[in-house]
Amino acid sequence: MLIQKLLPVLFLFTATAVAAQNKNGLVSGPWAGNVELRNAIVWAEVTPEVKMVAVKFTAINPQKNTAGLASGTVKYKGTLGNNFNPIKIELNGLKINTTYNYSVIINDKPVVVPFATKFTTKDLWQWRKPAPDFSFLAGSCAYFNEPEFDRPGKPYGGDSSIFETMANTHAAFHV
Repeated sequence: MLIQKLLPVLFLFTATAVAAQNKNGLVSGPWAGNVELRNAIVWAEVTPEVKMVAVKFTAINPQKNTAGLASGTVKYKGTLGNNFNPIKIELNGLKINTTYNYSVIINDKPVVVPFATKFTTKDLWQWRKPAPDFSFLAGSCAYFNEPEFDRPGKPYGGDSSIFETMANTHAAFHV
């Protein structure tokens, strides 16, 4: 019963979010992928109508005594116009141990997303100081109950509150 009530609301929310993103050419993302000492990868998926994608990045309080770029724009050089367009843009020559804000530019217009888009390059610690601490989240499959198909007794699944907990938990990565 609860599923039947929530399904239309979830569908409407998802359709609205996808429609809003598709209006600017963005289907999914952007998100920072692998980040190393002096480079980072930004991922996104764009609609088939997109003709140009770039990532603009700017260091927050860049360290003056370290080599590397404090800001720049990198244009995507791969193929666009397919029905499925996952892209990755590599940002190279960055400053070590520096936090950057980044934004995606689609068809010469900056895309506004409702979340922070930033990453921090790694610190050069090898043979200089102890390895940095890190934390991670471990998770498994999400299981949402359908009472008519649940096993007798206490069911396995529950609600989606774990996702809120995960979103509010600082971690370097998720497994």
